[in-house]
Amino acid sequence: MQDTDVPLYLHAEFLPNIRQITLYVSLPGTTAFDGIRPDIQLSESRKAVTVSLSKPFEYVTETIKLPARVNDASWRVLKTVSGPAPKSDPNGTGDSSYDFSFRMQVDPDEEALAPRDELIDEFAPWTAEEMSSSTRIRCRECEHVFLDPSLISESVDQGTDESPARGWIWKDLPSGNWAEMMDFWHCHKPDPHEGHEKHEKDSALKVEDQTAQTKGYGANSHVVAISGTVFVDVATFLVAETDCTGLKKGDDEEQKSNTEVSAQRTLDCANCNAIIGMEDPVAKGWRLLKANVSLNTNSSSCETDISKWEVHPTETIVAAQLLELIERESARRFVVHCGQKSGLVLWVFNPDMRYSNSSAGCSIMAQQAMKVFYQNSLDVDELLHPEIGNPSPLSVEELELPSMIFEAMSQALTRSNKMLPLSARRFNEWHVGLLSRFRRQKT
Repeated sequence: MQDTDVPLYLHAEFLPNIRQITLYVSLPGTTAFDGIRPDIQLSESRKAVTVSLSKPFEYVTETIKLPARVNDASWRVLKTVSGPAPKSDPNGTGDSSYDFSFRMQVDPDEEALAPRDELIDEFAPWTAEEMSSSTRIRCRECEHVFLDPSLISESVDQGTDESPARGWIWKDLPSGNWAEMMDFWHCHKPDPHEGHEKHEKDSALKVEDQTAQTKGYGANSHVVAISGTVFVDVATFLVAETDCTGLKKGDDEEQKSNTEVSAQRTLDCANCNAIIGMEDPVAKGWRLLKANVSLNTNSSSCETDISKWEVHPTETIVAAQLLELIERESARRFVVHCGQKSGLVLWVFNPDMRYSNSSAGCSIMAQQAMKVFYQNSLDVDELLHPEIGNPSPLSVEELELPSMIFEAMSQALTRSNKMLPLSARRFNEWHVGLLSRFRRQKT
């Protein structure tokens, strides 16, 4: 149990498709708790539960708020604690617990909380719309600022003589497969008719390809960094090299000895050597990782308001990347790795769930997360590129992450797995974990 001084653990999950809340009450599986039964009281608002124990643990009590209001019948459901307590020891390690579980229906008058289609800017933190011309970006570790509007290259034409405004221009990047979709749906492709000579057809298609590249919608098109403009995607900021200060490229000798690494050369903070981003040769710019920076949208004159520097947990950024892939590729299973042979296989079982938890460090308020089943893979390439005649057992999409972000995501999954009741930590051969989600508040 997480805390032996408070040997009572509560966890509640909202199941939106069937409008039910599952409440887990866990006690240590030691002989001292044999025959102990929890006493569960539902609040008058039916939005919270308080659990206490019988003697000799009558001093132990715990309260959590439920993810949604439950119906009147829940009073009766919570009183049905009878018979021997179910004992959980899924790993056979002797670290067992007594787990009680209850299912309560959500009140019919509670507003609909079922999953719905989301726009990408609802689950991706730091979109272009939230930014301002005076936004600054700094290192999350040492607070050294390396993107400041006062340092925009003098060659960038901003404002007019009458209004010499200086500052960043922010633009959201489209979905990852935007070029392919534009090429697929474009309705003015030349249509060579039957009977035309082959060279005429080839010539027409060549003209179309040239036009597509000129207009920027061909499958081979790509975004190029522009000085004074910051392009924003789910996980990074794409900036011009000339706009950054206080960043240095990774070790030169390592790049010379490994051509594959040079294509993904790291960008380090010149002050503390923390990895801030990656060089992007295709876009001819630098990609700053949202997970490794903090951001302030106020002008530089507001230095006294320290709280305006915002950060987002790494797991929230990764969750947004997974949600974007789910939306774009209609996939739920992913091979996630950091360029090494081993990695993780993730199965996003529920991309939008709400839960409450009484563990130390958790808010008693309902949290939003995605429920993820995961397992280790010793050879990710075998899953991604199976040999001919040996098809992959899973239909998966690939997500490659920088090593420090992959490690942070792995730690978040392990940490959340230990937070769950013992009986809910595994599903067949899968481990169960949670990744916190970001949701933009409606204004």
